[in-house]
Amino acid sequence: MQCEDARELVGPLVDGELTGQQRRELESHVVSCPICTRLADDYRKIGKQLRAGYERAPADLADKIRSSLAREEPTASYSARDWRQLVQRAAVLLLSIGVSAVLTWVLTQNLAERALVERDVVVAHIRSLIQEAPVQIASSDHHAVKPWFNGRIDFAPPVRDLAADGFPLAGGRLDVIGERRVAAVIYKRRQHVINVFMWPTAGSDSPARTVASKGYNVLTWTVGGTTYWAVSDLNAAEMSELQKLLL
Repeated sequence: MQCEDARELVGPLVDGELTGQQRRELESHVVSCPICTRLADDYRKIGKQLRAGYERAPADLADKIRSSLAREEPTASYSARDWRQLVQRAAVLLLSIGVSAVLTWVLTQNLAERALVERDVVVAHIRSLIQEAPVQIASSDHHAVKPWFNGRIDFAPPVRDLAADGFPLAGGRLDVIGERRVAAVIYKRRQHVINVFMWPTAGSDSPARTVASKGYNVLTWTVGGTTYWAVSDLNAAEMSELQKLLL
């Protein structure tokens, strides 16, 4: 089973709607695929959060409703006002269902897209480590690295000299994440290499989020119209320190 097919079935799997061979094949794929595993975990967290927002109805609620209805005098027919109220309530209910469905779809798409980007940045980081020249412009001078990107990409990536803070600049290069050309600025921390991928975005600022993937720490955030993804085998605490210096 491929990830493209599995992502459409992860929701029904978590909700217990799949059975038989299809369920067994999907469970086997999810166990072996880190991306689909995280997607299933996100579905479970969302479901848990939604359930936490509801309160259990009192045990005697049904009896109270039946007693209340029994005390009311039966009416021969609904008035025009009654029908209008019923139609309004039905419209509100349908609107709520529609909004909920749209939000679920958007959330699913965002989770899947984020998982794919996470996979691509980790692969790009590993690829850079096994190359003979992981940088295209090797320099510790940000005045040399930043201008190198001019004309090679359609934005000016921020490049900082952080040697005084323990993160010396090693250089920069171009890379590809998904189908976009991005800037990669490389920093070092002792013997650790840190790739900081960045590209412009129309989205709003978002706080830093750290995940572990294939033995690497991945840190992502958005600020000032630029999305950042930092990847390294450096520990999470020092990765967060670098992120604060780049703000």
